[in-house]
Amino acid sequence: MGRIDAHVHGDPDQWPGDPAVYVDACRARGIEAVVLIERLERCLRAMARCGEFIIPVALIEMDQATPEEVQTCIDAGCRGIKFIRPRAPYGDSRYWPLYERLETLGRTAVFHTGHLSFRERERDPVRFEYMRAAQIDVVARRFPELRILMAHYSNPWWEEAWRVSWSNRNVYTDLSGSTAIRRSLAMWADLFAPDGQLQEDTIAKLCFASDVSYFHPDEYRFEPYIDFYERIYDRIGLSSAMQEQVNRGNAARLFGLSVEE
Repeated sequence: MGRIDAHVHGDPDQWPGDPAVYVDACRARGIEAVVLIERLERCLRAMARCGEFIIPVALIEMDQATPEEVQTCIDAGCRGIKFIRPRAPYGDSRYWPLYERLETLGRTAVFHTGHLSFRERERDPVRFEYMRAAQIDVVARRFPELRILMAHYSNPWWEEAWRVSWSNRNVYTDLSGSTAIRRSLAMWADLFAPDGQLQEDTIAKLCFASDVSYFHPDEYRFEPYIDFYERIYDRIGLSSAMQEQVNRGNAARLFGLSVEE
């Protein structure tokens, strides 16, 4: 079963030799395409090297960006914009012109939600409460036609993320990142199938995603995430049709691809 990895990073220039070899290896392991989240220039280079394997999403500095920058990224071929590290809550009206432009263009907003890891002293520390799922609810209510992918399931506000996705038709989610995969399988099973009773509308807008870096020689870091999602599917008894929707159908719709691609 093919999958679209809806949240990845990386630089294809790191791959030695013909990038087609790497693309073929990923596809043989079940990844047919990736949503690459990087600066515009890297996205464009990746598209040039790897073709349709790359679904580009441009990472911007949202506190300095303008609607014109959003327009430039989309005009260059990007299928969406990534928002992260806001200096005010995502729902603050200062960001509305960016969201409005994306909504008008019919492209997708990818939001980092929840805790953001760090390794060094931050002179202007990020406030991860500005990036929680409750802020996405504000955006979704103000821009109901804006397609939204809420990355990382708002770690650690899992229940909040479930509610925001379930109650807003334009909000999708993923379980990418290093935290969700470490949580109890029973927790995820209870979220999607409480007391063992599958509720498909609670998982209907989930996307397969890893948040790993691609293009590392001899490393296919997405494979544990394939296993993670598969174990959830097995635990809750998810139908083949719904697995297909999570693995690739939702991402295809979000990023303007044909579901049959």
